[in-house]
Amino acid sequence: MQVLLSHDPVIVNSMKKSLSASRFQRYLADSDGNDGKALSLYQHNSRLCQSLYIYTQAWEICLRNKIDEFLRTKYGDRWFENQGAIRNFKKHDRRSLDTTVSRQKRERNSTRLKADVVVADLSAGFWVSQLSVDYEAHYRWANGVGAIFPNDFSLDRQAAWEICDRSRRLRNRIAHHEPIYHFDLNAHYRDLQRITAAMCKGTFLFANQNCTFREVHDGWPAE
Repeated sequence: MQVLLSHDPVIVNSMKKSLSASRFQRYLADSDGNDGKALSLYQHNSRLCQSLYIYTQAWEICLRNKIDEFLRTKYGDRWFENQGAIRNFKKHDRRSLDTTVSRQKRERNSTRLKADVVVADLSAGFWVSQLSVDYEAHYRWANGVGAIFPNDFSLDRQAAWEICDRSRRLRNRIAHHEPIYHFDLNAHYRDLQRITAAMCKGTFLFANQNCTFREVHDGWPAE
């Protein structure tokens, strides 16, 4: 592990101020009140987030495209405008879709959006929600979840949703620069490996070859 750039009090205080007292407090509390150790822990957390980003990215992109493909098959390429699809969405998902479409129309000054624009802008939460029990009967996930996860027949809807929901929460903490070092990251990593491989072997290989999680995780603390 690289050594933090400086333990000079001026540098340390400058960084503490930039991070904010409330954000730094979590790291300080887990470092016996030692500023230097707290900054090293913050550095380690940042590197963990960096190392897992590529896997959460691969998982999210693959999931949304798999479910988009399923929705296109069921409702047509412009499923996000199909009234049957919209009526079926639960309130929170309908709100998410409405917000996304409205934002994109406003930003692009267009009343007819390309489907890919909507798909790319919808949140991970929207896609994960489609695997929840709320949609089990309508989508017939009991028999059709294999369309999303063709490479792992042991995955049922509930297991797939649980893994994806944990991955969503991890992804959100990484995206919002929150601590993750205290989680069972080995379990999260195995989740990401399993769920990504279940969807696409190529994406799984790409993520595995480029993810540095093991190196970062197993290298802490530095010798």
